[in-house]
Amino acid sequence: MEQERHPFQNIVAETLLIPLYMRAKESRRGPEAILHDPMAEQLVEKIDYDYGRLDTAPLSEVGCVVRGWYFDRAVKRFVEACQGEAVVVNVGCGLDTRWQRLADSRAAFYELDLPEVIDLRRRLIPEPAADRYLAASLLDTDWMDTLRSNHPEARFIFVAEGVLMYFYESQVRSFVRAVARRFGGGELWFDVCGSMMSRRGLKPDSLRGHQAQIRSGIDDGRTVEGWDSRLRLLRQDNYMRFFRPRWGFLYGQVLGRMTRLCYRFSSLLGYEIRQV
Repeated sequence: MEQERHPFQNIVAETLLIPLYMRAKESRRGPEAILHDPMAEQLVEKIDYDYGRLDTAPLSEVGCVVRGWYFDRAVKRFVEACQGEAVVVNVGCGLDTRWQRLADSRAAFYELDLPEVIDLRRRLIPEPAADRYLAASLLDTDWMDTLRSNHPEARFIFVAEGVLMYFYESQVRSFVRAVARRFGGGELWFDVCGSMMSRRGLKPDSLRGHQAQIRSGIDDGRTVEGWDSRLRLLRQDNYMRFFRPRWGFLYGQVLGRMTRLCYRFSSLLGYEIRQV
């Protein structure tokens, strides 16, 4: 198979290859895989990249697929519970394949990322009619207004997976508030690094040696409720409470049970956006 090399202009954009490779690797495990992603397997084969360095990142290997599985479940639950039109927005989508994994015709899907990423995505994954692509920064708001206008009666769920930790807290706060102001009745889900990562210059094992920096961290999910009164915390979860055997004894059975400590490194967050 002929491979394509993509010279990323944005160093954060290049990180999209990390979860892609981890999902592909997990999918190849067969029936016992946490997450099955045949398209990720195909995409990895199409992109010329030195994936070997990612084979020495065991925590990210499990963490990426647990995160994908977790957000897949959140989206599936939201769509099933939705009375009326549901819209799913993948913020900082990279080469995520949630639409292909869930194959749920009851919802409209949108994929948002920087123009260079959307260009790559269009070449590798031709745009489906039910999964539209948006080329923009998550810090812009024009795309939010367009979605709200195009789906005036819909309920929206936003998933920002593997992206917000690369932004400063002020930028994350601005994004969260912009979504909360426009999409009452919806939900917002994202992952964060904690203060031990952001304040001490630590990185996940998959980013060691990479130029991308962790710029913000949240330990307590209720902090975000203080950013906008419309937001109500639904869940804050520690990665290691899921699929404990895959993390190994130290992380899965020992550190993984110290929930507050784990939140200082990373967590998974979900919020209801209340109508006001």
